[in-house]
Amino acid sequence: MNTGTTELKERAEALVEVERFEQAAELLARYLTDAPSDAWAWARFAHCRFRTGDREGALKAADEGIAADPTCWYAWERRSFLLTMLLRMDEALDAAREAVRVGPEVSATHAVLARCLLLKGDREGRYAAQLKVVELAPDSAVAHFNLAAAAGDIGRNGIRLEGLRTALRLDPDFADARAQLADMRADAGEVKLPELAGEYAAALGTKPDAHNLEYRLQLIVLRLLRRTRWFALGCLVIAAQASRAFPTGKGPTELPVPLGIRLWALVLMGVVWAVGAWFLAYRKLPRGARSTVWSLIRLRWAARMPVAHALWGTLCAVALVAVPWTDRTSERNLVLVGAVPVVLAMWYGAAKRREERERAERAC
Repeated sequence: MNTGTTELKERAEALVEVERFEQAAELLARYLTDAPSDAWAWARFAHCRFRTGDREGALKAADEGIAADPTCWYAWERRSFLLTMLLRMDEALDAAREAVRVGPEVSATHAVLARCLLLKGDREGRYAAQLKVVELAPDSAVAHFNLAAAAGDIGRNGIRLEGLRTALRLDPDFADARAQLADMRADAGEVKLPELAGEYAAALGTKPDAHNLEYRLQLIVLRLLRRTRWFALGCLVIAAQASRAFPTGKGPTELPVPLGIRLWALVLMGVVWAVGAWFLAYRKLPRGARSTVWSLIRLRWAARMPVAHALWGTLCAVALVAVPWTDRTSERNLVLVGAVPVVLAMWYGAAKRREERERAERAC
């Protein structure tokens, strides 16, 4: 092998490092013309072809690498990975096991085996393979994160928690690990919904292009917005009591209600919204999550609906105490007009989410 040929390989490796895969593939093709027995270069060529969208060409290159040297674990690892992308799962699993056989001390071979076992539905096998990955690469945040995912699939939440914490310790900017750890803490009741939204906003700040994190943050914000309906119902209860729409016991029943009582009811309704919306929720949201609230209200109908319901119920409550009613039937009708749409929306939403949870549990 002459110096010029070696330089081609080195230049190709440098191009791979900066993710210029098309140019790297061209150089590797020229290099392999003079060095067809370099199995590692064939595997690298397969990687470059895959990254440029040529999956069949990548698989052919991986096979050439195996033919050149059947003991090259990287060629077997590439073959297994590419076969999973082509949905040839039995062949992929065989290739992964061969990669582990020829490279038992390489974490990447066990990682590709774990991937194949996951896609084949063998959760226990995946967990065992991922344990081996962590054993061989204890300083890899991704390895610990994948171990946490494997542990979660088989119900080992203690190991999942430890894996996520270790991943974050090794890489404090690991957005997915931070988000999943926040979910676990929320399920355990350690963080409230506003703090959970803050964790997701922080995770999204380190990985702005993570659409899954953005979607999850939006779901959390939607849950916060749905809570505003409770504020409206609280206001309606205050207004119904203050307006004497449903008198009980020995309390006064005369209409219209004195102005002082009605003004006091308005103050109490303001306190409900101030305490509920600001002190219990919005105040604890970081700036990133607050911007998500407003953008979601502007862009999505699903976000505007709970706010509209809350405003409708609150406006009906205000009308109950702002107007000196003399007809109790009109007051009662106004209470029902304000409360029924809010309650129906809350009931329907809860039933829909319960149905989705049950469907997800059956799928698992």
